Amino acid sequence: MSRLINVVFGKYNWVGNNVIIINSSIDDFSYISDNSVICETNMGKFCSIGPNVRTAPGKHPTHTFVSTHPAIYSNPDYCLKNFQKKDHHNPNRNVTIGNDVWICANAVIADGVRVGDGAIIASNSVVTSDVEPYTIVGGVPAKFIRNRFKEDQISILSESKWWNKDIEWIEKNSDIFLDIEDFCNFNTKII
Repeated sequence: MSRLINVVFGKYNWVGNNVIIINSSIDDFSYISDNSVICETNMGKFCSIGPNVRTAPGKHPTHTFVSTHPAIYSNPDYCLKNFQKKDHHNPNRNVTIGNDVWICANAVIADGVRVGDGAIIASNSVVTSDVEPYTIVGGVPAKFIRNRFKEDQISILSESKWWNKDIEWIEKNSDIFLDIEDFCNFNTKII
């Protein structure tokens, strides 16, 4: 019941029911829950996408152009009749989602937004601007709520890039992922 158009998957992905993914790449271990629509998105590893999430839902011009209808200012394939030969609005549609990001149910991420590694987007949020790594945002429009961890812990997580480790390393060291202090102590010893 899902529809996938021009999608590149990594390894160990799963997609729920009634999901639409268009012009996107989904890296290793990331999953997308039921009824989500993921468009024009590059998603990192180990991302958790809740149900009913929308990315790059499309922007329409709100000033200068007389009409907000795409057939008037551009030439999309989905319009049965277009009045332009090229796109005069040319929005930056691509959404970039880092690694280890959790996007909760019913969130909407606007075109062109970048979501940093380790970020969390609260349920029912509308994200219209970039989200910094390891922050929690929420609301309409989404605003900073708090950092997930202390600054020094965020630095260690960012430097470790644990999501790029091979599966054997993650499996062997899986216990350190259960406590941020254990993870930081382990990674401080290796550095």
